[in-house]
Amino acid sequence: MDHQFKKPFGFNVESNDLKALQERIAKLEAQLAQEKREVSPTEKTDLAKKEISQYIREVQQIPDFAQPQSQRDDVKEIRLMPPTQQVGALVSLALGDGLAKAIAIAIGLDNPAILDEMHDTLVDSYFDQLVKLGVIKII
Repeated sequence: MDHQFKKPFGFNVESNDLKALQERIAKLEAQLAQEKREVSPTEKTDLAKKEISQYIREVQQIPDFAQPQSQRDDVKEIRLMPPTQQVGALVSLALGDGLAKAIAIAIGLDNPAILDEMHDTLVDSYFDQLVKLGVIKII
């Protein structure tokens, strides 16, 4: 288990989360185009990050009825880390294994500050990755 928390923030570019975000950003851009609304790069960044944040919150609302033993073990392992490393481990987990799993583990830590920091870090990480993939074009 240890190995999965030591890898740098690496994206699984085939993840369902990234695909869902790509679809949401495409809908947002289509809506802006339909409204024939001019959007500054700063406003476009803000709108995209707001959409990413909303997606993360929606995933967070999905109930996790029974946490499997592996997730309970992950909670125990992450709980032993300093808070700054906890956030990094959770972000790495979200980007590699999926947002729902990372959120379930973060909730298991029972520390709202860690969950909030993970959320903020993920918004920036997903945004940066979507820009790299060309899904979001800031001009």
